[in-house]
Amino acid sequence: MSWTLIARKEIGDSVRSRQLFVFAGLFVLIFGLAAYATVRAARTGGSTDEFVGLLSLISMVLVPVAGLSLAHEAIVKRRTNGQWRLMLGLPHSRQDLVVGTYLGRFAILAVSILVSVVLASLFVLVSGFTLPWGSLAGFVALTLVLALVYVAVGIGISAFVRSTTLTAFLAFGSFLLFVFAWWVVPDAVVYVVNGLEMPASSPWWTPYLEALSPSRAHERVTNAVTAGETGSESEIPLWFAALVLAGWTVIAPGVGYLRFNETDL
Repeated sequence: MSWTLIARKEIGDSVRSRQLFVFAGLFVLIFGLAAYATVRAARTGGSTDEFVGLLSLISMVLVPVAGLSLAHEAIVKRRTNGQWRLMLGLPHSRQDLVVGTYLGRFAILAVSILVSVVLASLFVLVSGFTLPWGSLAGFVALTLVLALVYVAVGIGISAFVRSTTLTAFLAFGSFLLFVFAWWVVPDAVVYVVNGLEMPASSPWWTPYLEALSPSRAHERVTNAVTAGETGSESEIPLWFAALVLAGWTVIAPGVGYLRFNETDL
């Protein structure tokens, strides 16, 4: 399949440009510090059960930053420098370019995450402590999902617009919106809809609005998988959070591809 050639090219280019090593080194350093903090706490009476929670907290910010950084210029930069014109002269379609770039960039980030988790876990084990393997496995799987989502958002942005400056602005704005600002967006919407005052109780649709942020949806699923929190009726429904995550992985790059397919290179 043609898109697999594009994906392999992305991975090969990242190795030759040392991009893969930079991202892997960043994750190894930060997750290594988390492992070191866990071991120190365990030696003074703490528990290594907090290791997964610490990694989850770090990943809430680190993975979106890495995913958007990897993907936001992946298509638009090669459009502006003419590389895609050369690629389309070969037996590749625009769909191949988008899908291959998307999965290739995700593979780069996935390798970085997996290597860092393995090394950090080995440090804890070598230090003489055990780990909550079930929670750790759930964390790894869901962190890879979060990485796929934010790579998808970055690819969607990169395919949709024609300016590298605009892609950088939109990627940074997406990070601020979904990771930080969305904590207050639902309440702000409720405030406006209710005539500029807060109601006595939140509307039924508030949890669904909260879940539209991939970070909030990921947090809900992570809490259910790693901590066993089923949640109450006022919290984001688990099924809807999972659906939102799946939707972002398809809709964001899909919208970008439709725009990319309709415009001139």
